[in-house]
Amino acid sequence: MKKFFFASALILLFAAGFFSWFAPAAWLSTPESDAQSVKFDVPDGATPSEVGEALQERGIIGSAWGYSLYVRIDATARRPKAGDYLVKSGMSYRKLARLFALGPERNEIEVKIIEGWDLSDEEAALAKYGVEGKDFRAMSGNYNAKKGFDPALKEDHAFLSELPADSSLEGYLFPDTYRVWQDQLPESLVLKQLTQFSKLYDEISSELKKQGRSLDELMVLASIVEREAASAEDKKMVAGIYLNRIKRGMLLQSDATVNYVTGAGRARPTLDDLAVDSPFNTYKYKGLPPAPICNPGKESILAALNPTPSDYLYYLHDAEGKSYYARTLEEHKVNRWKAYGE
Repeated sequence: MKKFFFASALILLFAAGFFSWFAPAAWLSTPESDAQSVKFDVPDGATPSEVGEALQERGIIGSAWGYSLYVRIDATARRPKAGDYLVKSGMSYRKLARLFALGPERNEIEVKIIEGWDLSDEEAALAKYGVEGKDFRAMSGNYNAKKGFDPALKEDHAFLSELPADSSLEGYLFPDTYRVWQDQLPESLVLKQLTQFSKLYDEISSELKKQGRSLDELMVLASIVEREAASAEDKKMVAGIYLNRIKRGMLLQSDATVNYVTGAGRARPTLDDLAVDSPFNTYKYKGLPPAPICNPGKESILAALNPTPSDYLYYLHDAEGKSYYARTLEEHKVNRWKAYGE
């Protein structure tokens, strides 16, 4: 009998000691007031015990074994959801386990992509949300680096199969305002942009084929028009002027294509800018440049598809944006004097 009571006392003593250690960590523990939040990643398919081990290694909890034991008690916490979480050292097992069971808190954001932005502009905008440039470029490609877009994108967006080899997505990331989950960037944004472009392509594809023009040719012209003209009327006129120059074998002489190479963004390129040796320099090379120079909006795309017929070969805009068109170089010189006083 004495042995029984002695054993019972030992069991009770052990149980009391165990629960005095386990209970606070499991249910009562809270972080220090000055504890810093840290990012903790739960990999896809991770088991509760693996999560507990990772928590202990990061110093967030004191015992991976204790955490695994708690998960056995709390059935709702047995399937941690993959994702990134913000946690603090000293959080109770209950709070951690249920946090992982609920899944990461998702932040829906609004991203505005401006008409006329190029890939570098979008890359810079996404950097504000923690997106690394290499991740964006892995999807979008980089024409100058001879790296094409992710070929897997062709599976859901058939129009991409019409583009030349090693094309980037320059020109095809449709500008608009998008609501996306921040934790799914850049994929969520790029896919929505391509979906929007697909809808527009469905609207124009029959007319494009009727005219015997390629999608890439259309988008290159539309991208130049986007950067060179402002109003819908002017865009249609400028698109027609460029097509007239192409038909006559003239240089396009687009300042926007030069700026794409130099990155200077000048309204009137310098002589050094114009001397740059690049297939995008339409002051040196005839015809359209090899790829779009930005992502144009619908208005510019429709202008390139249905330009205003005219016999004009020259145009310019003054400081206030007023347009001047000319049929001959002499008329163009007069317009320069009107616009710039020179």
